[in-house]
Amino acid sequence: MNNDNEIVKNLVAGGIIGAALGALIADDNQEGATIGAIAGAVFFATLKANDKAKQTHIPFYIEENGTLYKIASDGSKHFVKRIEKSQTKLKKQFILK
Repeated sequence: MNNDNEIVKNLVAGGIIGAALGALIADDNQEGATIGAIAGAVFFATLKANDKAKQTHIPFYIEENGTLYKIASDGSKHFVKRIEKSQTKLKKQFILK
């Protein structure tokens, strides 16, 4: 897993992933390169933030398919509870009072 992260980081740092994302997103090469560079930077920053968060050894919570799980610092996943989907339907437009 760590080796995979290093490969991805190197691809992002080299601009390969950013350029590929840009090519998929936009028809215009200049615009695609800009979007790709931003996407690559965001991806790289997310990886670094995730690594830093893991070093704190503080558990975090994720939701998968209507279920809340606690992820421990060792990577183990523990069931917390099922999450009920809200049945409330909001109008597309409304007035704040």
